[in-house]
Amino acid sequence: MTFTDEVKQELARLPIGDGDAVRAELAALLRFGGALVLGGGDRGIGVDLETVAGATARRTYTLLQRRYDVAPELRVRAPGGVQRRRLYGVRLDGAGDTVARDLGLLGSDGRPTPAAPVVGEAGGPTVRGAFLAAGSVSAPDRPPHLELVAHRRDAAEALAVSLGALVDGRVAVAPPRSDGRDERPRVVVKSGSSIGEVLAAIGATGAFLRWEERRLRRQVRSEATRLANADAANLRRTVEAASSQIQAVERVVAEIGWDDLDEDLRGVALARLVSPDASLVELGQLTDPPLTKSAVHRRLRRLVSMAEGLEPGPTEGRC
Repeated sequence: MTFTDEVKQELARLPIGDGDAVRAELAALLRFGGALVLGGGDRGIGVDLETVAGATARRTYTLLQRRYDVAPELRVRAPGGVQRRRLYGVRLDGAGDTVARDLGLLGSDGRPTPAAPVVGEAGGPTVRGAFLAAGSVSAPDRPPHLELVAHRRDAAEALAVSLGALVDGRVAVAPPRSDGRDERPRVVVKSGSSIGEVLAAIGATGAFLRWEERRLRRQVRSEATRLANADAANLRRTVEAASSQIQAVERVVAEIGWDDLDEDLRGVALARLVSPDASLVELGQLTDPPLTKSAVHRRLRRLVSMAEGLEPGPTEGRC
């Protein structure tokens, strides 16, 4: 079972809310996962939802039954041929016209209506229904990615507004896939913290806790790696600087001797030769009198400048 399946299973077990919450969730379920169909004979318009998630079918069936006191048809199709997963369907004939009008899927003229953003208290149920119908989310140990697929651009844009109200606007409507496999618009969230907010807002509390635990664990691991790399880089720079300073001291001493070296430089030069691995603070403590870190740095810099200003030796500077 994928993490997406786990989230949908949890959502399907949530208690049925009040009238407005049921209406918002059911409208999103049918808009993003269902279709309006023309029935034969006197059956009129029906509503039909087909999904690979049994949890989604069960939730749709229960919501229709509770709100409209009807008995939809629940069907299951076994895998076969190019169909690799079991399909679950929920079909309601007869009262489909009434249901579609009540949910805002059909207008007074009998034509399908464009989607409108739903925010406020009904925003969570709307996103929950859309996720149950057409949503997917990456596993907590994978790069964060939450996606909801829409049949039409207006539905995707309206859902993005509803979703953005839950996560402070960090939502994007992505174009169809470039590989041509799916031309439907998608609503995408790629922030780990935002995905956690979405899971909490739609009622997937258990999934939210698992998501946050692993997200924080990844952050701690990433921060530890960053600090370790920074420490290694600092150590490498320190070693390289100390090596350059030792070479400079040795060259200056070889050229002018200890006696001709300024007294303020002599103590630092000797401390560096004696303690090649010491930090600037430690070098300052080895001098008499002790020096500050900045004073040690300035004197070592003077020694390096002196070494660079000396004439090349017999083998230096030649190819």
